[in-house]
Amino acid sequence: MIAIHPDRSTPRILVPVLALFLTTLAGHGCRQELGPEHFASTSLSGFVVEEKEPVRGGWIEFIPIDGALGDLRSARIGADGSFRADKVPIGSCAIRIVNAPIQTRGAAELFSQPNSPIRRVIAADSREPLKLDLVEDMVQFSAQRARAVQRSRAGAGGNGNGSRH
Repeated sequence: MIAIHPDRSTPRILVPVLALFLTTLAGHGCRQELGPEHFASTSLSGFVVEEKEPVRGGWIEFIPIDGALGDLRSARIGADGSFRADKVPIGSCAIRIVNAPIQTRGAAELFSQPNSPIRRVIAADSREPLKLDLVEDMVQFSAQRARAVQRSRAGAGGNGNGSRH
């Protein structure tokens, strides 16, 4: 704290004014506003199915990615495959399915990982239920992975067509 001592060269009126100024500055100049951050979010409902059969139980999680801001949100998947999630981040989200009775070979392990390949862009004003078909997502993921392998083999060949000389 700064002590102000009047001397003969300081006018008497300046001392209280200067003290008030310094008190005001100390009270407001260093204060930070702390509290929860508010991210753009929405409520979302939908269904999780394997082909036409509902996934009966487990959890669905929405993880913001690719610049989307927000917290991971989760919701229970009901016996009919339905879910309702609140405060889902707006923008790109990875979607993870956890502790669900998934029958498709390899899908339960793949879709429960933190880097699940299920991706959706969540709109702020989405009124349509989100329908996730895990078999479709598995097929899309397998096709993307096959294309990536094919591109890497083509690049390793040096001439773009993957043939060896």
